[in-house]
Amino acid sequence: PTFPGGTEALFKFIYDNIEYPRDALENGIEGNVVVRFCVTYKGKIEQAEVIRGIHPSLDAEAVRIINTLPTWNPGKQAGNPVNVWYTLRVQFQLLK
Repeated sequence: PTFPGGTEALFKFIYDNIEYPRDALENGIEGNVVVRFCVTYKGKIEQAEVIRGIHPSLDAEAVRIINTLPTWNPGKQAGNPVNVWYTLRVQFQLLK
């Protein structure tokens, strides 16, 4: 599967729409949350889940942003659209 506009557009969408949780911000918590989700044969995002988290509020925000992604171009097998599992790292970094 591919995000409309490619990988650069995917990370721009995430960067533009992510909201750093206040408690993590106040406590200086940063790092990477790894999220797994299914891109369905229709290009919809389903079953997003954290497979490596760092803090409950950051984990929840990573899942929230993944669930807001627009429709993808679905993966294909033998020319037919199929469901595909996708893993993505969402980076939370405080500006210093």
